[in-house]
Amino acid sequence: MPIPYPRGVGVTAAPDDFENPIPLGLKDGGPNQVVRFESEANLKRRLAQKERQKSSPTGIPERAVFPEEPVVSTKAYAARKFPDHLLLVEPAYVCYGPLWFQEKNAERYGWDLGIIQPPLQAGIFFADVLTLPYHMGASLCHGPNCSAGQCLPGDPVPYRLYPPGLSFSGGILEAGAIVGACAVFP
Repeated sequence: MPIPYPRGVGVTAAPDDFENPIPLGLKDGGPNQVVRFESEANLKRRLAQKERQKSSPTGIPERAVFPEEPVVSTKAYAARKFPDHLLLVEPAYVCYGPLWFQEKNAERYGWDLGIIQPPLQAGIFFADVLTLPYHMGASLCHGPNCSAGQCLPGDPVPYRLYPPGLSFSGGILEAGAIVGACAVFP
């Protein structure tokens, strides 16, 4: 049965016309015949030997002819030198010192309570002024604060209360500030 050439050229050939010099099937030697690691010279030598073993109609063994390979270069390989590319990568977080007067709900997350907002902000500010020594004493041994792990500005976050934690050093500093203020203003 004739096998048509691909792409529908219309030329047909018998199955014997397609001879593969490298056996591909498992019965012909397995996959090691296909993925053999050998030099170009050894491959040419092996193909020439297979061509000599074939019987020709005249009885004279045919000679395998390979095209001449041009010399690409006689110079030693020199790698190309590209200028260094520098890229400034900024982290997705910011580390900062303690913020003594901060109201996260309004300033970071954008909460607005309408007409109640100005008096609420003033009350939070004056509460922060009165408890400033406590907050300073509470953060004596703490490192910098980072925004990593917190919601980003503008994210939909519920309105939260942030009560200060209990701190012995903050309590001592706050008590000292109250005693000092009473001594200065009797």
